[in-house]
Amino acid sequence: MSPFIKNSNARPAIPLVASPDAPTLFNWKSTDDNGYQIHEQVMGTKRQMKIVILGAGASGINFLKLAQDQLEDVELVCLEKNPEVGGTWYENTYPGVACDIPSVSYQFTWEPYIWPEYYSSGAEIQKYLRGIVDKYELMQYIRLKHTITGAEWVEEDGKWRVTVTGPDGQTVEEICDIFINGGGVLNKFRYPNIEGLESFKGKLMHTARWDNSYDLKDKKVAVIGAGSSAAQVVPNILPLVKELHNFIRSPTYITAGFAQRFAGPDGGNFEYSDKQKKLLSEDSDAYLEYRKMIESEIGQRFRFLMNDGPEAAEARKHSNAEMRRKLKGNDVIADAIIPKNFNVGCRRPTPGEGYLEALVDPKTTVHTKQMKCITETGFVSHDGSAHDVEVVVCATGFDTSWIPRFPVTVKGTDLRDTWTKQGPRTYLGVSVPDVPNYFLSVGPYAPLAVGSLLPVIEVYANYIITAITKMQTENIKAMAPKQKAVQAFKAHHDLYVTRTAWSGPCSSWFKKGDPYGSLTMYPGSRVHFFQLMKTPRYEDYEFDYLSTNQWAFLGNGFHVREFDGRDTTYWMGLLGGQDKQLDFNEEILCI
Repeated sequence: MSPFIKNSNARPAIPLVASPDAPTLFNWKSTDDNGYQIHEQVMGTKRQMKIVILGAGASGINFLKLAQDQLEDVELVCLEKNPEVGGTWYENTYPGVACDIPSVSYQFTWEPYIWPEYYSSGAEIQKYLRGIVDKYELMQYIRLKHTITGAEWVEEDGKWRVTVTGPDGQTVEEICDIFINGGGVLNKFRYPNIEGLESFKGKLMHTARWDNSYDLKDKKVAVIGAGSSAAQVVPNILPLVKELHNFIRSPTYITAGFAQRFAGPDGGNFEYSDKQKKLLSEDSDAYLEYRKMIESEIGQRFRFLMNDGPEAAEARKHSNAEMRRKLKGNDVIADAIIPKNFNVGCRRPTPGEGYLEALVDPKTTVHTKQMKCITETGFVSHDGSAHDVEVVVCATGFDTSWIPRFPVTVKGTDLRDTWTKQGPRTYLGVSVPDVPNYFLSVGPYAPLAVGSLLPVIEVYANYIITAITKMQTENIKAMAPKQKAVQAFKAHHDLYVTRTAWSGPCSSWFKKGDPYGSLTMYPGSRVHFFQLMKTPRYEDYEFDYLSTNQWAFLGNGFHVREFDGRDTTYWMGLLGGQDKQLDFNEEILCI
């Protein structure tokens, strides 16, 4: 069993008048004619709960840290399928893997970090996440090499039965009150559906399963894809290889990274100097101001997404000109890959420092149409010509359908079947109708298009922790969002996104690769999202209580604050900002 956090049972003893023995001692009536019985405890008592979290990536690590700080009387169990923490930053180790967000924005607000580069490498981000786990002793809650294979809601008990396969291959069950899916979206890589892929006799790799022991020197290599991973891997392997083929099936904007005004020359990366790192580490206010300037510029990019607006037109004009400049006048490639019928932001913009320049390198051949097939020794291009290569790299992304990898069953209905038939349905990307006590850290309808995901993850964690605390203190057995609220939100979403670049005819992972697929994006800016999620709208939820009377949590008329040393006159203001009973200065009465 994992350790409990902050066991509140260790609080000072409660006087007899507010104890469970008081009704008998004082001959008080405790049960009415309908059988309802007063719950003999002080209001604010938190019942013990067990929480199971899927994944020890950024979401899982963040939740464990905030739960450790904010929750009481909970047992935390975090189940991670990999042999190490870090999620996508552990799994993706291909050459050039890095964040497309300035590093100072890609960090938790509660754990500032002095980064070596403006856009830091995947290895540095993995180091950051692992450092947090070690610093705050979060491994006590994490079980590595544990894969969740199923989850079933047991209605009568108000608990989840989570099936887990451990490193020994044995299957066990975890029974918990709350199940949190922190798996994210970019975690199930996919190979392209190309005839003959399995027949290839050379080296086949996906960017999400890179073999760092394989030497690419003087090899003939084909890279399939032009998304973020391809844009990073191509310029990084080009100096090594003898010959490179890149397949770009769909037009895409290759732009300078987020907050390029603060980046290096031509919007590129740069290393911070020792002097800069020293200043930022020693002056927390200066570092916060620097981070806020960069985050402010990132947030403004949401304006580029509004169709027909001046910012959108300027972004498209600028991106077109910059792509042609970096392609050095190669109009054949430019005309093929620069989008003509959708705006910047329809797909998440790909920074790709050095990528466009790599496409016009003498060693590179760009294919703008899908190959016919892959052979044992290479591939056959669209025009029927055969090419021999020794390596095929699939930079073809992930399954972004949001469909769970395992059964999530409630009353005999599997969420996989429901979402396959009707598409993903969530409440603000954090909870699911008809699925009680199930929370998501970044689900469908989360704000995925603009800016760093880590602050979004923080917002979701705080929201979930607030909801869990309510369940603990108000004797709530189960909670799930109302179908009516979810359907109304979807109606607003579907209408709103028609005015954004996302709705354009692009092939993006936002729409599972279908240019005309349905969207599940948050319909607003980051500030818009942060404001909405500050306080849960509990009116949008259905609640099931442990008692037949929803007010049973009122208990015996006393509040836990009256016995745990906190200020009982807090509503008048806190002396010295401290929420505790103080020794009052009686000399003030002599004034």
